[in-house]
Amino acid sequence: MKVVLIHNSLSGQNMTLPQLKKMFRRHKVTVTDSFSARQLNSAKLAALVQRGVTVAVVGGDGTHSNVAELIAGTKSTLLPLPGGTFNHFVRDLGMESDIEAVLGHLDDARKRMIDVAYVNGRLFLNNSNIGMYPFSLLEQKKTRRIVGKWLAAAWTAVIQMVEFRRHRLNIDGRNIRTPFVFVGNNEYDLQAIGLPPKTTLVGGKLFVVVSTSSTRFGFMKAVFMAALGRARQHDELEIDQPSQLTIDSPHKKIAISYDGEAVTTIPPLHYHIEPKHLRVMYVPKSDV
Repeated sequence: MKVVLIHNSLSGQNMTLPQLKKMFRRHKVTVTDSFSARQLNSAKLAALVQRGVTVAVVGGDGTHSNVAELIAGTKSTLLPLPGGTFNHFVRDLGMESDIEAVLGHLDDARKRMIDVAYVNGRLFLNNSNIGMYPFSLLEQKKTRRIVGKWLAAAWTAVIQMVEFRRHRLNIDGRNIRTPFVFVGNNEYDLQAIGLPPKTTLVGGKLFVVVSTSSTRFGFMKAVFMAALGRARQHDELEIDQPSQLTIDSPHKKIAISYDGEAVTTIPPLHYHIEPKHLRVMYVPKSDV
């Protein structure tokens, strides 16, 4: 098999390009071209994608999402390989979290078309958020170099809970104050304990969860019930599955996240889903 390799050297598994190429050769996978995650604007890469190639991506969800934006709607195929901390997208495809295990069974790989979602033209594979989570990510950028990734994450989570900011938003014409809005690319299984997986990759619907909690206690109760797989039983969580969604804010800029990356952008936010718009290659765990 021949692939174009894109590698994020800053991802969770922290493998070098020579190490990856050696691993690929060991499993009889030929790397015809390689690019770092910082070279996604390369004219050569764009030409390869338009030609129709298999693009193997080693990185986390943010890297997979960035590359998917290049590939969606083309003849090329995305082969996401686990290289991040959580690997949500790889998990939702039913793949192993070990690169070597996946490469060793590429002869059993399958291809399928899956849905992608967009917010103001920016693609996301997993989900996009407004409220506590993007604010926490933005704060982490300021402190993680000093105290490290995990301590920064814990500290900013505490700060967000102490501040407990409720944001004034207009969601499809309805005014609301909320600490948190979750917009998923397809439905998530809220009955699962812990981090919920998706129930489908081709449902053609967004999955919107809005917290209406007005107190810290109410919000913490909602989080606790969600962790136990009982989110649908909590009356301070509103759940909907539209194919498109508009969220506006009275502020000139709003913080949002998509696939673990946070930015500030100008509202309104227009969300929509593109059914079966991305071709992916994957190796299910049952075949490993």
